[in-house]
Formats: sequence, structure tokens, C-alpha cells
Amino acid sequence: MKSIGSIHGCDDTVIRLLPESPFYDAQERMKEYLLSVEDDRMLYNFRRAAGLDTCGAVPLDGWEKWESQIKGHTTGHYMSALALCYHAAGDERFKEKALYMVKSLAECQDAFSKMEGVGEGFLSGYLPDQFDQLEEYVEYPTIWAPYYTLHKIFAGLLDCYTYAGAKEALAVSERLGLWVWRRLSKLTYQQRTRMWSMYIAGEFGAMNVIMAQLYMLTGREEFIDCAKLFDNKKLIYPLEQKRDELDQMHANQHIPQMLGALEIYKAAGEKRYYDMARFFWQIVTDGHTYAPGGCGESEKFFAKDRIGDLLTKKTQETCASYNMLKLTKELFQYEPKSCYMDYYERTVLNHILASQDKRPTGESTYFFPLEPGAKREFLWENSCCHGTGMESHFKYRDGIYFHREDEFYVNLFIPSVLEWAERDVHIRQEAVGGHPERTRITVKGSGVHTIKIRLPKWTVNAAGAEENGVRVRGYEIEENGRKLAVEPDEDGYLVFTRDFSEEITFELTFTFSFRILRAADIPERAAIAYGPFVMAALSEEKGFLKLPFTETDIEEKMAPAEERLTFICEGTRWIPLCMVDEESYHVYGICSE
Repeated sequence: MKSIGSIHGCDDTVIRLLPESPFYDAQERMKEYLLSVEDDRMLYNFRRAAGLDTCGAVPLDGWEKWESQIKGHTTGHYMSALALCYHAAGDERFKEKALYMVKSLAECQDAFSKMEGVGEGFLSGYLPDQFDQLEEYVEYPTIWAPYYTLHKIFAGLLDCYTYAGAKEALAVSERLGLWVWRRLSKLTYQQRTRMWSMYIAGEFGAMNVIMAQLYMLTGREEFIDCAKLFDNKKLIYPLEQKRDELDQMHANQHIPQMLGALEIYKAAGEKRYYDMARFFWQIVTDGHTYAPGGCGESEKFFAKDRIGDLLTKKTQETCASYNMLKLTKELFQYEPKSCYMDYYERTVLNHILASQDKRPTGESTYFFPLEPGAKREFLWENSCCHGTGMESHFKYRDGIYFHREDEFYVNLFIPSVLEWAERDVHIRQEAVGGHPERTRITVKGSGVHTIKIRLPKWTVNAAGAEENGVRVRGYEIEENGRKLAVEPDEDGYLVFTRDFSEEITFELTFTFSFRILRAADIPERAAIAYGPFVMAALSEEKGFLKLPFTETDIEEKMAPAEERLTFICEGTRWIPLCMVDEESYHVYGICSE
């Protein structure tokens, strides 16, 4: 199946978030944080390990302190964040910082290559000892995922190449990729199988993605062969058999491996890799996902549908959602169905947006707790989720618009503008009067195009229903002020083929209503959603709140407050989870059937 080309990849395409939305605010907070970061601090471990002058930089702390076994991973995320920020906002300051980081790491790589026993092309925040120990099956925490750390460095380099025009980054990546190939190609299948099955020590992030990308960028066969050397039998075999055996697997150790499967399919056309990734997405989203879209407890998957008895302070690792969103976006490009973007919207809005500190500290939650009376917590230690958090708030634009030839998809209702000079297509999307229930989409472009607007799953009676013999919709749409009666197509989109030589405005009004989202294993434990928002009850109670409503009377019992999207029910205030700051909150409560 032909991939839909994401218009984000077109050099002359500009997509910008509009002010006065929570997505824009989150992006701006992260911009402010990145500007405060001293680049030389991010380079300290690399320069010290390579025997170079550290330029008077103060060492980092937490996971990045010199004694840490995972140091260097944050630097990779930081480079990705700089590149993504430049791509999202067009601010030259971030490009300058990205170019400096690439140039400095190239100097470190040259120094490493002159060191005895290191090998041509190596680059890391430490010497290769951990790679040696992994091949001897040394376990975590003696070593800590050396290929995972290497993946973050690779990803930062290639993001700087792709989004910030850092040409030198590809040369550095190619040299480092050949170092990996020379190392892994000497190992037997049995050795690699044992390595990749090791808990955390054998975690390799999405190294298979990197190698497949290097193959497509350079044409070197070694890289696609190397990508397949990361095949993990423990994960792949049950997926090929269409079996859900995720129970007890480390979530974020395995989600990125499916990103690699898709990239290998893209590069080499081996469909079994696509089938594995698609099935993996299905089982995670169907049976391992909490109401806000996150997955995992204490970083692990558990048995299918086991949700209600795993509502703790260690739910929903933010890195896992970061990678599930990547996987979702990639799958959508092969199969443009609204179900992918329904999940994408749910997770972006209710987990990723909710995970950021509402001050410009650069911090995101590691876990997003779902225990009763929880509070968001920030670790301040350069954790993995701090790293992905630096990137995520520049990726809100990623899922909004896609195209295939003359078809344009509007997937997310995020205030934004798109300017595609080559195709002479201009789209502006706004929340009418600041109300998320009403979206105005204005399109201008030469010639005939097709616009496909996602009809969200949460829309009341979106597929149509009957009340007293009358067909009811949960949405209304107007074209240039004229009401239309439009049904979604089989993929869940409202489709409009028009000559856009004259500007056309579509205005959508969605019916927001309350839904009770029950845990499959313990149905009386339930979360509440209002339109696309998962709601949080603000309360310091430490036990599950007894919810004084059911599906039949929730609408009448949730009384609107003066503040937007805020409700009061028997003295308890409910707000969207993404609006929670320092308050104690409840997402799941006890709701009688």
C-alpha cells in the first residue's frame, strides 16, 4: 500500500501553531527552556570521554552525571528538540545551536577514532566498555542500555540533518553506523537474541529505525542488513503468530522496535515487518491503554485488559506514549483511517499535553499517575522522559495535516496555519471564539483539491442514529455559511472536493457530551470524558471517589461552572486532565453499573 507523504517533509511547507491555544503555550514554554540550556554542558561528557577540553562547562547531574551509565542520551534528545523547534517555529537561534552541537560532536568523533581500542567512527558520552560487557551478557544495572543511548545520539544527529540543515550530521552518523555494523555483524544470531532479550541492558531504542534510515540516505547495503540484526525474537515471534504476549514486557523497550519494523518495511519492502507493527499497535491500543491514552505500569505491560487494578502512581510512562504516537503516525500514512488519529488525538491531548510542567522548566512527568488523589511529579534528573518531553511539545503540528496527491487530510483540531508554496495550498484552522467545540477551517488554493476532515469517534452519534424516528448527528458543518448534510466516508472522514481558487470556509460544530469509560477488568472503576477531554476530579481524597451518576444521568448532574470546560458535581470540581497543575486529582472513580 502506498504511503501518504506527510506534507511536513516538503521543504517549502510551513506549518505554524497559532497563539492562544494550550498547544502553542506548551511549545513556547519549551522554547524558553531550550534557550536557557548551555550547549557546552550538553557536550561535557562527550568531550571528557574523548579527551578534549570541556570548555569550562559545569557537568550535568542526574542520569547525565559523569558516573552514570546512560550519560549522553539527554544530549541526543536535546539535539532533536533543537532541530524540531527550528522546524516548528523557524527561529534561527535554534538552528545555530543545533549546528554547534553537530560540529562539536564531529570533533569528539575524530578524537575517539584516534584512541586505541575504540574504533573508527565511535561516538558516545563514554568509552565502549558497556558494549563489550553487553556482549558478555552483563546485566542491568551494572550496564545500562548502551545501544539505547547510542540511538538517542543517532536520532539527534539525523534530526539536525533533516530539520536544521546540518549536513555534517549525516557524515558523522554514517561513520558511527559503520562502527555499529562492524561490531554486530561479528556476532552470531544466538548472541544477539540473548542480548536483545535482556531487561534494560539489552534495550536498544529504535536502532533499527536509524539503520534503515541510513540505508535510504546513503544506499549502503550494510545499513539495511544491520537494521535486521536488531530483530528481537522474544517480541517478533508471537506478533507473527498474531498472539498478544506482552504481559511483563518492558513497554518502552519494545514499542520503538516496532517503529524499526515499519522503517525496514519502508526501506526494503518486506511486508511481514509492516504486519507485525500493525498488529502490535492494535493489541496495545485495544487492551493495554488507559483512558488518557498512556500505557504501562511501572514501565511494564501486563495482561490484556488489566487496567482497573493497576491504577497507581507509576502508570503511563511518558516515553511510551511518545513512541506510540510515532508508531500511530507512521501507520496512518499506510492506512489513512480515522481510528489511528482518534488514538493520536486522545493521547496527545490527555497525556502528552498534560505531562509538561506549566512553568518553563523543561520538565515532563516520568509517570503520569492514575492512583486516587494523585499529583503530577517531576524528577529533575535528566530522565528519559525529560528527554522525550523536550521533543514532544514541538511535535503537535505533526499529526494535523497530511496529503496524498490532491487529497488533504485535516486530522487534529489544533489552531494552526499551513502554507505550501509549491502546491499553492493555504489552510488556516481556528477555534471559533476560543471554543474547542467549534472549528473554522479556511482553505485557499489554485485548482481542484479534496479536503478530508476527520470526524472524531467521540462525537455523539457521529455515524448517525435515530431518536423518535429522526436521524440525529453529533456535528454540524457549514460551507461559506451554508449548512450541509454530509456523512463520513468508510474511513471516518467528511470529504469535500472543491475548486479552491476562491477561498472556502468550513465551520464545524461538534456536540460535546459526557462518556463513562469503564475499565474492562473492573467495570465499576471508570474515567469520565467530555468530548475529546478526559476529565479530572479535583480532590485530595486518597480513596476512589464514588461517582454519583451513571450513563443515564451524568449529563444532568454535571453542572457547568463559569470557567470554560469546568463542571461541578455535588461539590466536586471537574476539569480537563490537561489543565491540572499542582492540584490533587482523580481520573478513575467508582461508578455503579
